Amino acid sequence: MDIELTSGSLSAEDQATVSAGFEVHTQTADAPGFQKDRLNWLVRNDDNSLRAALTADVLWDWLYVDELWVDTELRGQGVGRRLMRAAETFATGQQLPGVWLWPQRWQAAEFYAALGYVEVTRVENFPNGPERKGFRNTLTSRH
Repeated sequence: MDIELTSGSLSAEDQATVSAGFEVHTQTADAPGFQKDRLNWLVRNDDNSLRAALTADVLWDWLYVDELWVDTELRGQGVGRRLMRAAETFATGQQLPGVWLWPQRWQAAEFYAALGYVEVTRVENFPNGPERKGFRNTLTSRH
């Protein structure tokens, strides 16, 4: 059996095969089903230029924040906080138990801690030199 290295996304057919294989394994292992739904919260200015965004996936009944970006000119004005709160409000409305994310050290871990996120894991020297921290926020009815 040969191993082939490719780059980029799998073909639709190959991805369907992988997804079906995971589904069979999930059912056999009596594990929770896997479904990933992508969501995006966008902030645009008057000329419709993108100025900030939060991208997230609903995974295993939790909301995973993949990216939070705020244009340099808007930083420090509460836009990131508003995006995070909008995502939390959505998660609460969908009765999801919480939100989780994996920021790099240079991606303002203290920002997430100030929003009530708790560090749940840390990977040292990842990538080479820095560390990566995992945070989560178990949601309550405060939203």
